[in-house]
Amino acid sequence: MNKKFYKIQYPVCVPCALLCMLLLSACATTPSAEELKKAEAQYKLGVSYLNKNQLKDAYIKFQEAIQLNPRDKHSLNALGYISTRFQEYDKAISYYKSAISIDPDYSEAMNNLGVTFLELEKWDEAAKYFKMALKNPLYFTPEKAHLNFGYALYKKGDYREAEKTLKESLIKYPESSRPAYILGLVYINLGRIEEAIDVLNKTVDLVPDYIDAHWELANAYLRVGDNKKALKHFRMVAENGNNSEKSKKALAYIELLRDNPD
Repeated sequence: MNKKFYKIQYPVCVPCALLCMLLLSACATTPSAEELKKAEAQYKLGVSYLNKNQLKDAYIKFQEAIQLNPRDKHSLNALGYISTRFQEYDKAISYYKSAISIDPDYSEAMNNLGVTFLELEKWDEAAKYFKMALKNPLYFTPEKAHLNFGYALYKKGDYREAEKTLKESLIKYPESSRPAYILGLVYINLGRIEEAIDVLNKTVDLVPDYIDAHWELANAYLRVGDNKKALKHFRMVAENGNNSEKSKKALAYIELLRDNPD
C-alpha cells in the first residue's frame, strides 16, 4: 500500500520569554532573547511555506531558525520531514535524531523517524521508534504512531502482534479506517478470510470509496466462492480506481465473472 501514514506534526512553540527564563544561567553561547525570538519567527515562516507545499522556501527558513537556535527541536523535526520528501533519508534520520536528543520525549519526531524507516523498508527500526513514541503519556496524537506501529509489525511479518496492536487501535480510535484495512491484510495473510471480510466491510462502511479495501474484499469473496459480492467490489474498483493497475485488473475479473456470477 503506497500511502503515507502521517502528516508533519507541528508542536506548539514555547514562548521566547519562557525560554529566556529557563536559559538565564546558561553559558555565553546560549542564544540571546532576540535570537530566540527571531528563530521562532523563522520557524513560523517555515510552517507557512510548508503548508503551501513550498518545500525549498520552508527548508531555508527552518535552517535559518536552527542557525539562530541550534536546539530548536521543532525546526529539526520539520527539516527531517522535508528531507524525507526529498528522499534524502540519511539527512532526515540525522535531523530527527538530533531533535530527539534535545527532547527524549519528543514523540512527534519519533513517529516521523519511524515513517522514514518505513519508506526505507527497515521494519524493525520503524517499529522501534513507533513504540518509543507511544511511551509518552502526553503525546498529543498517539493514533498516528499506533497505526504506524501496527503497519510496521504487519510488514515485518509479525502478524500476531500486528493483530493485537491494530485491534487496540480500533478500540481506541473506532472512526479510523486505516487500522481496519491493515487488520484485514493481516487476516488475509493468516488465512482467516471470513474475519478479513468482516473487518474490510467495516473499512468501506467508514470510507465508501476506499478502493484498496474494495480490491481486497473482491479477492476475499472470490476465495470463499461468493462471486456476486466479488463482482460488486470489482465494479467499485473499476469505476473509481482512476484507471490504475487495479482498476484494469478489476475490469478483466468483471468480464470473467459476468458469465459465472454464482
